[in-house]
Amino acid sequence: MKRLLFAVLTAALIVPSADVSTVSGAPPAPAPKGPKKPLKVTGELLDMGCFVSRGLRGEVHRECATKCVNNGVPMGVMTADSTVYVLTQNHDRAMDPKSFAGSPDPYQQLKNMASFQVEVLGLNWERNGVRFLEVKYAKQVPAAAATPPKPGS
Repeated sequence: MKRLLFAVLTAALIVPSADVSTVSGAPPAPAPKGPKKPLKVTGELLDMGCFVSRGLRGEVHRECATKCVNNGVPMGVMTADSTVYVLTQNHDRAMDPKSFAGSPDPYQQLKNMASFQVEVLGLNWERNGVRFLEVKYAKQVPAAAATPPKPGS
């Protein structure tokens, strides 16, 4: 059995790997629109699984949303104008978290703020019509801060 496993692994290393886009027949994803730009947004932290599939959000969904994001469901932020940004973790931090030892990860901290109003600062880009925000800084804010002041008040 060990010899068979060794032979299969050896063959896999010797055979040149194919381009996934060629094998699947799908073209590669287009490059992001423009360079990543710094952006600060304020809005509700969403559990994207329940929000996309069922429209669930808000305080009544908080317990479920917290469980979902802590189990790996993607997070997003919906601003006052209903714009949704899918949140991503800093790639370097995700690949080598030990090199960031002693520095809290704002993406991970957001997982405890599901359904609350948050302020997120990060790098913004868009791909295939989806808006993304790579989290650099995050904090929970009072619900009133998420509502922009009315003109003349």
